[in-house]
Amino acid sequence: MNTQSRSFRVLRYLIIILWSVFALFPVYWMVNTSLKPLPEWTSAGGRVYWVPSQVTIENYTGIILGGASMANSNSALPAIRSSLIVGVLSTVLAVVVGTLAAYGLSRYQASNQRALPLWAGLIRGFAAPLLTIPFLILFRNVLFEWQGPWLGVVVIFVFTFTLDRLIARLIRRRLDRNPDNLGFSILQLRMFPPIAILVPVVIMWSALRLSDTWYGLTLIYTVVTFPFVVWLMKSFFDEIPREVSEAAVVDGSSQWGVFLKVVLPLTKGGLASTALFVFILNWSDFLIALLITNRDWVTIPVFLQSVSSAASQLYGPQSALGVIALLPPVIFGLVIQRYLVRGLTFGAIKR
Repeated sequence: MNTQSRSFRVLRYLIIILWSVFALFPVYWMVNTSLKPLPEWTSAGGRVYWVPSQVTIENYTGIILGGASMANSNSALPAIRSSLIVGVLSTVLAVVVGTLAAYGLSRYQASNQRALPLWAGLIRGFAAPLLTIPFLILFRNVLFEWQGPWLGVVVIFVFTFTLDRLIARLIRRRLDRNPDNLGFSILQLRMFPPIAILVPVVIMWSALRLSDTWYGLTLIYTVVTFPFVVWLMKSFFDEIPREVSEAAVVDGSSQWGVFLKVVLPLTKGGLASTALFVFILNWSDFLIALLITNRDWVTIPVFLQSVSSAASQLYGPQSALGVIALLPPVIFGLVIQRYLVRGLTFGAIKR
């Protein structure tokens, strides 16, 4: 029995080691390539250098300061600045708004509410945006050049919200049930591939002058990652017994006090893991940034694909920028490491 147990333990560790090598080898090769001089990361010599024969930081200085050999000879510092500003701001906004929405869904949504039929939910989800497009075109041609982008954003939001409420009232009369299935409405934001909704978003952002701006990119990232925050945090709030909140209310605490001083500290593990997950999504996004930005607020993934020469890809500078892009998520993860294990178990308190 002891021999079988020892053999099983050895086999288990062997599988873990092999899988770790397989998973971490791309990271090693990226770091390895970033430290190689030009002849060693090209295939001209026909030799593979598993370890740099001469460690150099030329790839890092070239990508940070800019190099004339690249098609995009600009420095990567503006792209790093853009990714940091947009990634941090959109993560903070998504986590704050999503956490409040998740707490409301977990604590105050009626449990006996009848579900909205799928076809009715899709009608409500698509009708308001589709009917907003003609108004957007009219608004751009008549008022936009006169007033500027912020008025456009406010007017479009108010118009779409009013139209959505009107459609909800019509559905309520037709089905004789409450169409405000907020959880489904939030989830349907992630039902479709991003490319399916980005084309109208690009048109709207261009009309509202939000393209290639930090606030336009922050807004779209917040909207895209908001559903993840809601459904992740809702699972953590559901694990906290309602008796804890009720006891705090009996002791004289307000609803805001219960949320900020009782419930939120108990879910700090889930909050940390959710924030890290959302930050990684925003930090590593390529498609949205590619379509929304073009010059001033290009992010690291978009800048990375432009690092090339006329003859081939510049793997050394690309690897150096990849290592630089890897640092913020790793540092963020190390800072909140003590909360991650608890948060990733999906349950702060068990009944």
